[in-house]
Amino acid sequence: MMSNLLDNRYRVTSVLGSGGFGETYLAEDTKMPSNRRCVIKQLKPVADNPQMYELLQQRFHREAAVLETLGEESRYIPKLYANFTENGLFYLVQEWIDGLTLTETIERNGKWNENAVRQLMISILQTLIYVHDRGIIHRDIKPDNIILRAGEPVLIDFGAVKETLNVSSIRSSSQQAHSIVIGTPGFMASEQAAGRPFFASDLYSLSLTAIYAFTGKYPQELGTDPQTGEVLWQKHLTGISTDLKAIFAKVLQFDPRDRYSSAREMLEALQPTQILNQSPPKQISSPPAMSNMQTVAVTPRGYVPPTIPDQSVYVYQPQQDPKKKMFGQLLVTVIVGGAVGAALALGVVISQNGGIVAFWNKISPFNKTAAKVPFYFLADSAFEDIEKANLRVEKLKSLGYKEAGVFWIPDYPNLGSNKFQQVYTSQFKDIESCKFKLKEHLKFVEDAYCAWASPNEKDPVQRVSGSDIQPPTASPSPSPTATPSKTPTATPSLTPTPTPSPSLTEQAKPSPEQFVRDYYSLVNARQLSAAWQKLTPRFRRDQANGVDGFTNWWKSVDQVSVDGTQLVTMTGNSAVLEIKLTYRQGAKITSEIKQMNLIWNKDSGQWQIDETR
Repeated sequence: MMSNLLDNRYRVTSVLGSGGFGETYLAEDTKMPSNRRCVIKQLKPVADNPQMYELLQQRFHREAAVLETLGEESRYIPKLYANFTENGLFYLVQEWIDGLTLTETIERNGKWNENAVRQLMISILQTLIYVHDRGIIHRDIKPDNIILRAGEPVLIDFGAVKETLNVSSIRSSSQQAHSIVIGTPGFMASEQAAGRPFFASDLYSLSLTAIYAFTGKYPQELGTDPQTGEVLWQKHLTGISTDLKAIFAKVLQFDPRDRYSSAREMLEALQPTQILNQSPPKQISSPPAMSNMQTVAVTPRGYVPPTIPDQSVYVYQPQQDPKKKMFGQLLVTVIVGGAVGAALALGVVISQNGGIVAFWNKISPFNKTAAKVPFYFLADSAFEDIEKANLRVEKLKSLGYKEAGVFWIPDYPNLGSNKFQQVYTSQFKDIESCKFKLKEHLKFVEDAYCAWASPNEKDPVQRVSGSDIQPPTASPSPSPTATPSKTPTATPSLTPTPTPSPSLTEQAKPSPEQFVRDYYSLVNARQLSAAWQKLTPRFRRDQANGVDGFTNWWKSVDQVSVDGTQLVTMTGNSAVLEIKLTYRQGAKITSEIKQMNLIWNKDSGQWQIDETR
């Protein structure tokens, strides 16, 4: 183990792995107040003279800049914190993704069902659309390179930087010859193993990764046709739907020209109805030129210039007071010449708040929307952070929900005063239209609901959730006294662990996930005595300082939000869940993933918390 600090900053705490390109460490950033954990990749350049080493170093920094951009713009790719050279070695400092790899998840909890695998593929394809549109091929998609963070897959360990470390790739670049081979045997397509990867090569690797989630078998265990070279996967997937079999059959063709030409085309095959409803795409600006990746990013049979779905987000704003609007219009006449002076006079620190453009956006009357109007909406999720809400809206739009958007709940006071950004899939003129779409969305977000958003706080919410819909008969009119949810809707887990079908007795019990949300709703509402009663007597006895310690701790927390729930097991009168929580204590915000054991109390007819870890 290293005893000294790397770059006079990073303290290595353990070795995560090693290979031909170098080693990977878990480290602490000693210059951050929290000693933030991070992953450091030590990379060994292969150069035979100082000039080549200098050229490799320039390329390494250039490719690191690309990784920085990818991580900043997508939460499904680790952020790059820093890169440096030390003692002739190259280092990348990346975000630590807290979670299990897909390999670890399958080994611990068993194989997945079709719905879980589809959601995994959909999520990774969305990330690949984003990556491929920027001319980048991942080149090493496999179960070990997918980490499930709160149920959402994060794609790690891009192969691009590894190629920059070899002098042979520089010598061949002028002739646009073969790329050096990056990837993992078994998961690599034939053309990638030959040093000529295409976009379709990533799709090939993704499909074999999905088959691993289905079967727990690596590609080498599936067998290969000696005449065609194709993987013999069919006999291992006898219980999946016909359309998914057809997708695998196409994407696992030996010749890349016979596969899907893009991640978007494969996603359309997985989600035909949603993609057909997608809004017209718009052209994105060309990505920065990339030294070694552009030469391999060519799809056979012609490549259509990259496009992405329209990702504009409409955010509802409070109606502006006429007097303030008049002041804003007067300010417009002087803001061009005196914006900086006006900002300083108002005490705005321009350098720390996004510059003069951000200041202009805050005060300009042209950025205010018209008066709010009431509407029905299909709720998807809710966030305190507007950036996270916007990311979710972008995700929904890319899945075909072209009318997805977000609004601030206090702008519609009939919903309550919770300061959350409400993400919705679409708006409706009547509740019946919303309920029709709700049935479909409940397949992806179990706690989705329809509700009425109104600027009149006296208007009823008219909330309709999945439990209110009883197909095939129409559900009754919602109660006019329905109250809004006190907690944000949790972001759906895209990769639920498959569990046995519940018995009739279990089906009669309330959802454990809903119990968790209701429990933390009590905490946020400061009904701590009621929350204390939700613990089993044994668990209450185990609390070190009893009810006083429980109450005092929760009083120190301003807000707790449930960012995700995942049912691990549910048997008889017990259930185990994994929960992602975010705590806000003044300016401090912390997150954790907690495992919670629930016990069904037959006498009270309620779930109780028996243990948390």
